Amino acid sequence: MTRYIYGLVILLFAAAVSTSNAVPAYAQNAASEPEPAEVQQEDLLTQVADKSISAGDLEILLVPLTTDELSEIAVAWQDHVRNQLEEIARINLSLQDGNEAQEDDLRSQLSLINDTGTVILDNYTLVLNEWALKGAAEEDLKPHTDYLLALKTGVLKTTDLQTLFHNALQWLVSWEGGAGLLLAGLGVLAAVWVMMFVAKMVRRLTERGLEKIPTISRMLKKFIATAVFWAVFILGILVVLALFGVNVTPLFAIFGGLSFILGFALQETLGNLASGLMIMVLKPFDTGDYIQVGGSSGFVDEMSVVSTKIRTFDNQIIIVPNSKIWGDVITNVSASDERRVDLVFGIAYSDNAAHAIDVLKELVARHELCLKSPDPEIFVGELGDNSVNIFCRPWSKSDDYWTVYWDLTGQAKERFDQEGISIPFPQRDVHLIPVEGAKT
Repeated sequence: MTRYIYGLVILLFAAAVSTSNAVPAYAQNAASEPEPAEVQQEDLLTQVADKSISAGDLEILLVPLTTDELSEIAVAWQDHVRNQLEEIARINLSLQDGNEAQEDDLRSQLSLINDTGTVILDNYTLVLNEWALKGAAEEDLKPHTDYLLALKTGVLKTTDLQTLFHNALQWLVSWEGGAGLLLAGLGVLAAVWVMMFVAKMVRRLTERGLEKIPTISRMLKKFIATAVFWAVFILGILVVLALFGVNVTPLFAIFGGLSFILGFALQETLGNLASGLMIMVLKPFDTGDYIQVGGSSGFVDEMSVVSTKIRTFDNQIIIVPNSKIWGDVITNVSASDERRVDLVFGIAYSDNAAHAIDVLKELVARHELCLKSPDPEIFVGELGDNSVNIFCRPWSKSDDYWTVYWDLTGQAKERFDQEGISIPFPQRDVHLIPVEGAKT
């Protein structure tokens, strides 16, 4: 685009200079006034049709031409290509005649003509692209594109294998061919590696910055760091492709179309994404917490934008969609630092309840993981069908809940046995009442 603007400025400047140096209008014949412009236009067309013009100059000079003028220029460049192919065909015929003495000289000529022909063919393609860009009719452009396609196939068919091999070898070692392509590929790989390294560094800096914000959940920190990593990496790759001359503008159009289509196809997934973001922002739970949700319970192992991974006590992995979690009741057992341990011990009706309460108070007082504050509560909670139920409610750290629960349960059983306090099992007494007059 810069070259287009530069060429246009040169043309306008040349026109301004020619106008300022022109003879006054009253000294000229009215019929001869348009001649300078016509001469200048003819010079421009002649310069554009010159086969020795470079691709950069041709690209600049094509800017002001109209579709009709580009049609004429396309015919002129087609003639250049035809003349070049005619000369190549004559040399190929001479090679087929078997003149071994001149074979090396002919192949050298053929190699030189092929290099020149490549430049002419590229300029011809450049003219056709400019013509199509300015609205060339399809029926006018089709003969030229068909001619290009046919001549490429024809050249391959009419060229002997040795010449093809020689040309292929030259292409491989040339900077415009294989060597340049290999160098560009290595450059892209190096750029991808560098962008990966830069993205990782940015992610580390982001994680360090987020660690200074205590109100953000660990899940949200991980999500933001991952999003920053991929954003930096993808933007870096697009910049690298642009530096290597790849037009990345169509990629944005493709991404826009895909996002519109995926928005309808992945509605449920997008719902999980929105629910995951709400969970990360409002943080009803975090990784490592013990939760009960959606009929499942366990420790939160990991959370992505679409699902949450829960690990149960027996090491089972449960994957729950975020929309199911956000739309259900969430019980976060690990939200508080302290928990109350609820234990129920049943003793027989014939046993002394006060004595059993004293035994439990002693066990709670001696346990290292039971907290002194809040005070534990031990009392007769209910009179059951088969037992007197004593409620024992000490407090502990949330991480020590199950240790206290299991320790007190086992210790209470042993002390009750030592103190002669029985733990009854469910039983039913059946009384048979005889009916008068019934046979024994």
